[in-house]
Amino acid sequence: MKIFKNIVRLLVLTSLSLSFTPLTTAKAVTSSPIQVKNSTTATASKSLAVTYSALDTSNTLPAAASDTTTTAASDSTNPTSTVSVTVLSGILTLEAVPDFNFGTMTVGSIGKLKSNTVDTTGFTVDDGTNTASATAGRDGNTTGLLSVIDSRNSLKDMPGFTLSAKMGQLKPTNTNAANGDASLNAILHLNPMPLLDENNNNVSVTGTDLKTDKASVNSETGNSAAVMNLTAGSYKGGLIKANFNTADSASLEIPGNGDNIKTSAKNMNAVVTWTLNAAPAVTTN
Repeated sequence: MKIFKNIVRLLVLTSLSLSFTPLTTAKAVTSSPIQVKNSTTATASKSLAVTYSALDTSNTLPAAASDTTTTAASDSTNPTSTVSVTVLSGILTLEAVPDFNFGTMTVGSIGKLKSNTVDTTGFTVDDGTNTASATAGRDGNTTGLLSVIDSRNSLKDMPGFTLSAKMGQLKPTNTNAANGDASLNAILHLNPMPLLDENNNNVSVTGTDLKTDKASVNSETGNSAAVMNLTAGSYKGGLIKANFNTADSASLEIPGNGDNIKTSAKNMNAVVTWTLNAAPAVTTN
């Protein structure tokens, strides 16, 4: 049995108010143990590098006689460009996890997803060596994309996998923590979203559309919940993605009763650990 485990850190920043409702931010992130594939780090203009040889404007072509056809000399250098791609085979990998921003919340409330753009200022960003003390991840995306690539076996006979999530407590910024601000428990709710391929078609091969599982991860209980749970023979291999970028796709619950006598507004985040478990690929002799 081959098991590929990838762990991703998801950052949820939430600005809480105990007497009024300040702005709330939530961030989702991934840490270095997760295998995130990026075929190029260059900008779009550098990804396709084209070299051109222009004519020297200082040279002036001679005037052509009225009864003579003159053809300008062409540059003999052929323009070139580059195509770059990473081709996977026999690999199950977690490609992307989303950041979450839940806007403004109070203790004892539930907030819907506002955006996938977050701010990690004042938190300790995971650099791959300080995972235990980190309060922010670094690889979450701003589009709400959660994606896996499964290139094992034939694309029509995939063995299955499970992607699960587990969340820690909401923690204040480093400065607020030093001032004695306590951590808070929270529950991240993820609603079922369609599982799509690179062409935005459902990955199901059975005629019944596949979705992510409805999942709730509670920092108080420390439970792990499956978000993607695909069984053998039910889906097409290749890119498998879900988009958590609408108000109804995710929500954050902060249970308890706030001390609304004190005026405060503090940014907090929780780290979510993502684990990818591969079902064994069946081989025949």
